[in-house]
Amino acid sequence: MMTTSTPKRVDGYVRVSRRLGREGPGYISPKVQREAIERWADYKGVRIAAWHVDEDETGGTQDRPGLVAAVERAVNGETGGIVSWKIDRFSRFTEGGLRDLRRLEDAGARLAFVVEDIDTSGPMGRFVYTVMLAMSEYFLETIKAGWVTAKAKAIGRGAHIGPTPYGYRRNADGTLEIDPERGPVVTEAFAVCARDGLPAAVEFLRARATGRTWTMFTARRFFSQRIYLGQVAYGALVSADAHDALVSRTTFGTVRRKLGNGERARRPKAEFPLSGVAVCDSCGGPMIGGRGGGDNRRMYRCSQRCPAPALTTAELLERHVVEYLRERFEHPGMRVGGDTADITAAETALVAAEEELDAFASDLEARRLLADRYHQHLQQRVDAVARAQEQLDAAMAASEGTMVVVPSELWDDLQPAELADVLRSTLTRVVVKRGRGPLSGRVLVVPKGGDGASGAGAEDPDERGL
Repeated sequence: MMTTSTPKRVDGYVRVSRRLGREGPGYISPKVQREAIERWADYKGVRIAAWHVDEDETGGTQDRPGLVAAVERAVNGETGGIVSWKIDRFSRFTEGGLRDLRRLEDAGARLAFVVEDIDTSGPMGRFVYTVMLAMSEYFLETIKAGWVTAKAKAIGRGAHIGPTPYGYRRNADGTLEIDPERGPVVTEAFAVCARDGLPAAVEFLRARATGRTWTMFTARRFFSQRIYLGQVAYGALVSADAHDALVSRTTFGTVRRKLGNGERARRPKAEFPLSGVAVCDSCGGPMIGGRGGGDNRRMYRCSQRCPAPALTTAELLERHVVEYLRERFEHPGMRVGGDTADITAAETALVAAEEELDAFASDLEARRLLADRYHQHLQQRVDAVARAQEQLDAAMAASEGTMVVVPSELWDDLQPAELADVLRSTLTRVVVKRGRGPLSGRVLVVPKGGDGASGAGAEDPDERGL
């Protein structure tokens, strides 16, 4: 609790992680945080001297404009300290959060938090702050690690994440097998493209793969998918020979060279997470990030010599894309497929059982202490792993396919480079039309797993304009 010597003037600090158009219960707005701080100040008899708000700022770093300003004012004696709604709004970075605390303490200033109802003037307040700070960072890192593990295990099993690509059908465990009717069409389409070029291949697909809108643009994307080589991938995770291939490597390579897209795409800078993912609707060329305009703001522009190049402000495009993903994949997380709660729980249990087995099997001290009972305990752990695997298999069989969930905490506190990885792992492309005004009628978002076989403005469930 704040003591009688509490400074009468403190700055209020508010932070929102990656607002990006969000509303709803998962979004604690600046207004909500500010009102809670004001009620606390009235109760404590404290005056808020100034407000500092950081929106779209991660708690994983202390380098935030509003926070830096608030700390500097307190250190310079302009205020008696800082009050924030919660500890994790102030920081999710243990080292940086403790460093700022020491700077404030050296200047005789304090930190106070409304939800935890503590300040750092006494040993208990500092202890709670330190523990909660470490827990916030641990929780964030655990979520990130679990998300990566879930993806890695799915890809390792050869499971395809996302809608079933044309030419295949999905098994109960998420793996793919060749569709006897559509598979040969894919094989022949690649052969036509390798022999006669893209225009001939488009005509072939229009005649044989009916029910889809085939254009030069969508066909080019179709022929670039390595899924037809028997690979499954999600971002940087790749499993070769995961299922039967529909195209030989020789034919695939010939098509890639003929289309002129065999070179490896450059990895975008973290500052522009949609570089190479965003494409110009006029020419199909990739859009790249750069700075421009009188205020040197971030922009995405068509990289080709295009007669009608697309151009848009980076902040607006990124906000639209992430808002779309949050809404599509059941806000506040991101979902591909059906319900993944059982799968996530089963995978977590399997990882825990495997780790316990490995630790026990390598524990020499356990061997000496247990003697003749060692093998009995070892078998119990082996059985636990087998049961966990059976539960995971059952959860996969009960689902409609392989699914991955991105928790809201992962979206909320991603560093720029991490956001780039997530978006590139999640999206096939973002098509941007040339024009002015709102992006709602000019952007087509295609999540990962779509087969790229629907034209702009189509009603395909995986391709919808914002």
